[in-house]
Amino acid sequence: MPETLTALLEGTAARHPGATALVGAARRLDYATFAAASRRVAEALSRQGIGPGDRVAVWLPNRPEFLVLLFALARLGACAVFVNTRFRGEEVSSLIDRARPSALVTAWGFAPVDFPALLEGILPDARAPLRFVVGVDAPEGAAAVAGLPVLPWEALELALERAADDAAPDAACLTFTTSGTTAGPKLVLHRQRAVAGHALDVMRGFGTDAPEAAALSAIPLCGTFGLTLAMAAIAGGARIVTMDRFDAAEADALIRRERVTHSSGGDDLAERLIEAAAGRPYDVPLLFGFGAFRPGADAVVARGDAIGLRCRGVYGSSEVQALFSLQPADSPRRAFGGGIPVGGAEIRVRDAATGGLAAPGVNGELEFRAPSLFAGYLNNPEATAKAMTADGFFRSGDLGRIEPEGSPAGGFGFEARIGDTLRLGGFLVNPEEIEGFLKRQPGVAEAQVVGVEGDPGGGGGGGTAAVAFVQAAAGAALSEPALLAACRDGLARFKVPARIVTVESFPVTESPNGPKIQRVRLREMAAALPAAAAELAAASPG
Repeated sequence: MPETLTALLEGTAARHPGATALVGAARRLDYATFAAASRRVAEALSRQGIGPGDRVAVWLPNRPEFLVLLFALARLGACAVFVNTRFRGEEVSSLIDRARPSALVTAWGFAPVDFPALLEGILPDARAPLRFVVGVDAPEGAAAVAGLPVLPWEALELALERAADDAAPDAACLTFTTSGTTAGPKLVLHRQRAVAGHALDVMRGFGTDAPEAAALSAIPLCGTFGLTLAMAAIAGGARIVTMDRFDAAEADALIRRERVTHSSGGDDLAERLIEAAAGRPYDVPLLFGFGAFRPGADAVVARGDAIGLRCRGVYGSSEVQALFSLQPADSPRRAFGGGIPVGGAEIRVRDAATGGLAAPGVNGELEFRAPSLFAGYLNNPEATAKAMTADGFFRSGDLGRIEPEGSPAGGFGFEARIGDTLRLGGFLVNPEEIEGFLKRQPGVAEAQVVGVEGDPGGGGGGGTAAVAFVQAAAGAALSEPALLAACRDGLARFKVPARIVTVESFPVTESPNGPKIQRVRLREMAAALPAAAAELAAASPG
């Protein structure tokens, strides 16, 4: 079993040298060529002083060079610091300041974002550790950017192949960014053993070693969901079809032309694929690792089934890596997160009320101990200590349960982020219960429910009140009194929202794993509702 990224790639290249590995807009590489390119890039970077322990910031869209670079850095014992392609100047500046990379690799000519121009605006003290920039598709004459020398990518691929291998199982190999404090995101550090081992586990669980397997890399490789699928494809000798930015019509065409068998993403991406397919079934069934971030997941799964897009709920995070688990194909919870872990994971649930371990079927905080677990938050020992238990389990911050023995669902179930769950009338309530009810009401297209703390306006109330935001279906007009009346008739009293507000759209944020609704922003909107204080105080349990 390979314990380094070098061993992972070289092993696949030895078994499948002529199999197509990477498919980009401008090039196709087989596995032998892929491995040789990583050796050449490693040699070129070594000559620039990059070696064991160094960090290199990777600010690239999905394209073959991204993966070639990752394996080149692993061969050198260096660490890739992934920069979200949606980040802008201040965010990149903060990340560079935290990670202190020696070099940065970026692309010219990426239409949505002018990376070199953004680099020019980064504060000089933040870029101080950077010695040079590697430019993918850098124009002739681009000798410097932001005062740093530019080394063209083409020059790296002209180097001799590096035979030396400084990869080590315990060497840090990559960081993902995840939510942090207002000071900036945390950098989730992984070691080579964890990434290589998880790639093999996901390969076995998802079948990326099947003959003619092909993975569509549709979500950013800089995030764990995008990267993990690609690594599992490499472990299995599958080809990886990269998209530098997602376009539904183009993705649909690539799936058909390249006979794609595997992909992953959120419900938004799945819906856009289904719309682009326009009812035309795929020739080859496609296993889609599905993340539900909005109400209506069951409907998306049913629509996908009709065209051969087999959506199955998954679970993952930057800390335990993506595709950590997969719902069984016949699970009644196939549309939701959780399922059966792909590797040798230990899972337990912590009961918030007692502090002890919860019995199967009882919701609490999910805790994980697994070979795929992160090594810590880079340069943030306080956050690392807070995230871990004394016996080595990761506190996920997610609400879930171990499925009871004999349950048709199996494994474990993910419910929601604990910060999103509501304690109403003394009961812990998943907002999806209320959202699902609202979506079944005539004229309601989507719904989101958040909680607002009690005692607003000093009225003496305590606890939490629910506030719902709804979107109207096309041509429909929604009435708050009518929806509230329906809730009173159909829901327990403590679940009835204090307010139901119609909005044109929900606030969203883009992440490497797809758009997510900003529930924090919804809570702010709920707290700021005109005349909300008295109503919320009255609705809050005493």
